[in-house]
Amino acid sequence: MNRDVPGGYAGRILRMDLTSGKTWSEPWAPDDMRVFVGGAGLGAKILWDEVPAGVAWDDAENRLILATGPLAGLPVWGTGGLSVVTRGAMTNGGTSTQANGFFGACLKYSGYDAIVVQGQASNWVYLYVQDEAAELRDAAFLVGKDTWETQDVLQARLGYPGHQMSVYGIGPAGENLVRFSAIAGDYGHVASKNGCGAVMGKKRLKAVALVRGTRSIRAADPRGLFQAADEIA
Repeated sequence: MNRDVPGGYAGRILRMDLTSGKTWSEPWAPDDMRVFVGGAGLGAKILWDEVPAGVAWDDAENRLILATGPLAGLPVWGTGGLSVVTRGAMTNGGTSTQANGFFGACLKYSGYDAIVVQGQASNWVYLYVQDEAAELRDAAFLVGKDTWETQDVLQARLGYPGHQMSVYGIGPAGENLVRFSAIAGDYGHVASKNGCGAVMGKKRLKAVALVRGTRSIRAADPRGLFQAADEIA
């Protein structure tokens, strides 16, 4: 475990370019973790740095960022959720929208603080992540299904029921670029703001299936964390 990484962070970002089909991971700086706090902070930094003025929501250069914060994966109630940051379809402006569920915890246990999506696939795909292994797979069999059906099918096909795998994706609205469509997962949790589902649809990314990983997350002050968690609960 890298002790230079602040407590609560995995220290790596998973990236994929849907145009080329390439996936890779990269570290990010501990100093940035302390300044751009949480999934919204990290996502805002990436959007600012990588999506220049004039890039529209439906451009391949727009980023779709799925991120979480430093408490995800640690024993604190309600912290395992997802922040989606992108240039949204409703306003064509930057947006951050949150969903509950356990995507964030699964992301941390896989060794990542965020997934950054760029480019546009030529055919429908979904992203499968198991620990550090990430693979883009054909999603033609999922097209037309709503988000509950998508999760049912992927859990059955991949063999990870219940909380063993988190699935977030889009339904027919996102596939058809409805400007107010959402990204939903874990059976009813919704990132609903500014048409982020249409951005995912434009990229032809149907879903992200994230197996609960085997990595551990370190708290810099475990006693203080447990005390704060008790107070929050």
